[in-house]
Amino acid sequence: MTETKENAVNAPALETSFSGRTKKEGDIVSGTIVKVTDTVAFVDYGARSEGYLRVSELRDDTGALVLNEGDEIHATIISARGAVELSYKKAQAGQTLMALQNAWKEGRPVSGKIVAVNKGGYEVRVEGVRAFCPASQLSLHFVQEPAREVGETYDFKITEFSQGKKGLVVSRRALLEGKREEMKAVLGEKIRVGDHLQGKVTEIREFGAFIDLGDGLEGLLHVSEISHEHVNHPSEKLNVGDAVEIQVIRIETEKVRVALSMKSLVADPWTTFFEDNEVGTALKGTVMRLESFGAFVKLAPGIEGLLHISAISADKRLNHAEDALSSGEEIDLIIEKIDRNKRRIGLMTPEVAEARKPVEITAKVGEVVKGPVTRVEKFGVFIQVEPKVEGVIPNGEMMTDRGADHRKLFPLGTEIEAKITEIDARRGRVRLSRKAVAEEDERQAMDAFRKANSAPGSLGSFGDLLKDFLKTE
Repeated sequence: MTETKENAVNAPALETSFSGRTKKEGDIVSGTIVKVTDTVAFVDYGARSEGYLRVSELRDDTGALVLNEGDEIHATIISARGAVELSYKKAQAGQTLMALQNAWKEGRPVSGKIVAVNKGGYEVRVEGVRAFCPASQLSLHFVQEPAREVGETYDFKITEFSQGKKGLVVSRRALLEGKREEMKAVLGEKIRVGDHLQGKVTEIREFGAFIDLGDGLEGLLHVSEISHEHVNHPSEKLNVGDAVEIQVIRIETEKVRVALSMKSLVADPWTTFFEDNEVGTALKGTVMRLESFGAFVKLAPGIEGLLHISAISADKRLNHAEDALSSGEEIDLIIEKIDRNKRRIGLMTPEVAEARKPVEITAKVGEVVKGPVTRVEKFGVFIQVEPKVEGVIPNGEMMTDRGADHRKLFPLGTEIEAKITEIDARRGRVRLSRKAVAEEDERQAMDAFRKANSAPGSLGSFGDLLKDFLKTE
């Protein structure tokens, strides 16, 4: 009887002891691998019997065992009916999710690898767990070529956590914005204008390239700062992922903006060019770009000059530079002007330079000259005054009816007599007038008449005298 009572008293304690060692499906247990066969591994986790798990769960992607006999292991019970079956991978996944959940609650960053581009964003793997990063949350600026990001590993912030089908939603931009705010206080201490740095090209846009400077700091390398040579698009010189050496040329602390330059690290070719060349220097150049107003010509590495359309041909009127030149063509040139401050060089061809040489004009204002018609324009008729010297007779000085067709009235080669009314020696321009010749003839006639009429013993009326004079003429 006493023994029975004793058993009854100890029963609850014994039951409690056994229940403390009893595990159910879903529980995570810790134990030691005691034996590994070809197919299963046995684990002693403190129960009355050992549990087992499939050896395939202990192998990595290459097939090698990651755990062996005697190693400690955490595993999840997936079946407690009969022999207890365990899963190493489920335990790991459970621990991973728990760690990710803690990271989400605490706002700690996690490392993730971009594995694919989806509609609206990127598929990311964080500790083997699928996550989604919206397109707007990958960078501080718009990513033009999302496919380039596949394979890249970044730190992300978990913004949404779910153990269901939704998985995780992550943001890299949230971390970058946080670092940018932190950077405001120390930006001036970390880098200064003039610093030489190394960076990595992260994004290429039409206006320039974004450069990762480390510690969450990004700078902009404007297209005009890539090279001393003309660069149409940054992709001509740079690729995403390139390591580059740059110099800090401007810092905007409040906006956390850093302007960078590559060309500032290279000797300025303009300085050497200006030392070696001056107005009038003859040189060769390669036609790079053709425009309606002229051609841009490469004179040396990093040096381009403008050959204006009016300085291409001495005798042809061109509508476009391509009417006389071809891209890639090498041509002879003369430097017409240099603007050192604006770094501009004006060019002309040798034939134009020859045509623009000052011509000595021997004729004088007031002289009457005679020469052949060389061309007829809408505003007047040109005649040759002297060798290499043309003069223009404006339409109003031609003594013809308004609207007269001078091309028909004065074919090329027609001899015209005109009076020089103006000379611009610097420009080599001469202005003439047929009307002035007629006026001069009339003036001379009147002078002769007055002289004859004022002679002693002159007789007759004024009309008779004028009639006689005109007969004499």
